[in-house]
Amino acid sequence: MSYYFRLKNSALVEFYPDRYTLLINHADSPPEEITLARADARILELLLLEPGAVCSREAIMAFAWDDRVVSAGSLNQSIFMLRNILGDNKDHDLLITVPRRGYRFNSDQLASPADETGPSAEPSSAETPSNTPVELGQPADKQRLGKWVRMAYLAAAAFACFTVWQLYAAHELPHDVEVAAIKQGELSITAVGKSKQEVDALKADVLSSGIWSHQLQGEVFVSRTGSRTNLSCIQKSGKAYNLEFAFSEERLISMFGKCLGGE
Repeated sequence: MSYYFRLKNSALVEFYPDRYTLLINHADSPPEEITLARADARILELLLLEPGAVCSREAIMAFAWDDRVVSAGSLNQSIFMLRNILGDNKDHDLLITVPRRGYRFNSDQLASPADETGPSAEPSSAETPSNTPVELGQPADKQRLGKWVRMAYLAAAAFACFTVWQLYAAHELPHDVEVAAIKQGELSITAVGKSKQEVDALKADVLSSGIWSHQLQGEVFVSRTGSRTNLSCIQKSGKAYNLEFAFSEERLISMFGKCLGGE
């Protein structure tokens, strides 16, 4: 089974959850194939089972990491990675955060296989009339499937709480992404880039910003696109906040403070 949806730049995406693969069809360039980490693919699959409906963080974690127990930080990092891959890291219009509840997929971005090839030829009188709905009832079938899947995995998660036999803290990442974690006290920072050199440069900027002297609290993911620096923060209250700014024009420590609610 595959899913189809559009990115904010109108590119059509084919998602194959059984292969953990995204095929992004651009209008003016060859298709781009991306292999997701297993957990990231299962998160996207669950959100697409019932697009528009809110999935709780607990349900997502039980579905995505059905073979292990992980911390809430693993979910935060997976959502961050998915948003980066889907070009949704700034506005979060595709994977929408529902405060204190969970996440939902923007159903307005759903597409169909027909969108890839454009309008088909007009059917003859012996074929299905053009005003006849196609695949009537499919959304309802998906909704029922989504509810049963959630119930099953919630039950499995509840049972796992009593039978946990191993813990894993590691998180699967796409092969083309490098990360470096920096943590002190109640502040955790993860630098994300496409190469070790890019991540090392981000880490050096963070360490030289004087951030440890400000006693900030929360979780921050920092990445860079060209001359722009991106911060995605989860404040201590649980609220998410995002910033994008020109590194040459703004002091990094000031942006950290604003993102984490300290200023």
